Amino acid sequence: MQDGKSKAMRRLSNALNANDMKSAKKIIETDVKRYLPKYEYYFYLGLISDDYNEKLDYYNKAIEVNADFCDAYINRGLVKNELKDYDGSIQDYDKAIELDSKCSLAYNNRGYTKYKKGDFEGALKDYNKAILLNPKLNIAIDNKAKLLSEVCLPDDAEFSEKFYLSLGIQEINKGNFLEGIKNINESIKYNDKSAIAYFYKAIGYHNLNNVDLAYDNYTKAIELDKKMTDAYFNRGQLILKDNPKQALDDFVTAVALDSKFIDAYYAIASIQKNLGHYEDAIKNLDKIIELEPMAVNAKALKKLILTKYLKP
Repeated sequence: MQDGKSKAMRRLSNALNANDMKSAKKIIETDVKRYLPKYEYYFYLGLISDDYNEKLDYYNKAIEVNADFCDAYINRGLVKNELKDYDGSIQDYDKAIELDSKCSLAYNNRGYTKYKKGDFEGALKDYNKAILLNPKLNIAIDNKAKLLSEVCLPDDAEFSEKFYLSLGIQEINKGNFLEGIKNINESIKYNDKSAIAYFYKAIGYHNLNNVDLAYDNYTKAIELDKKMTDAYFNRGQLILKDNPKQALDDFVTAVALDSKFIDAYYAIASIQKNLGHYEDAIKNLDKIIELEPMAVNAKALKKLILTKYLKP
């Protein structure tokens, strides 16, 4: 069944990419109808139709079958926009956002409908949200540029900072550390008091094995937000080899801020074991096992300490 569904979706995707709607319709009426849920069958019929009223009917049917089908609300919103039912279009995008608050396309599309209605401030707000959720969503970037070229509006004062920060975090999460750091540096130009900016900048340098700059940026993040648990933990990991006692202080602070931070408890226990503080190590390993009864590593380290170092 799963293999049949996968094959059907590949064939449909190939037909749609080739703009071969005749083949796409045949696949929908056979394989999609057979292997996919009924709401997806209606959805794809709506997708390939070239008549707006027919599209609307199919998307209505998809939503009747599955009231939580986010893509159907987005596409129905597009259709309503073309039919100049702007209020109905916005309601569909509202529902899509309710179902998926991180759907950048829904924000962009709602922004465009607001633009068509003449709600330029609302459109700008939605475009900015879409871009912050997906800094490389070109359609939102282009829509925003078009809006600002036509209407004299001040941009959101915080947008540039958030944009560069969001783009930088995205690049770092993808492993593009130098590009990420570059964008985060741009965000810091707009706000040099952002703990999260320095934290992600530190992660970038940490992954580039630049210990000094990673340490400086973790420390800066902590200075700005003394409750940033992950900054303490990451800084502890960074300096563990060369300065285990200072690393221990960072891990202890991390668990003081988050009493369920299992990785930090394990790091503490490992250092305590290496320092010969076996009873203290056991206490922290027991805390891990209390939090996570299946913690294999904690059980193994506890067994090692008990048999090798605390053996009667």
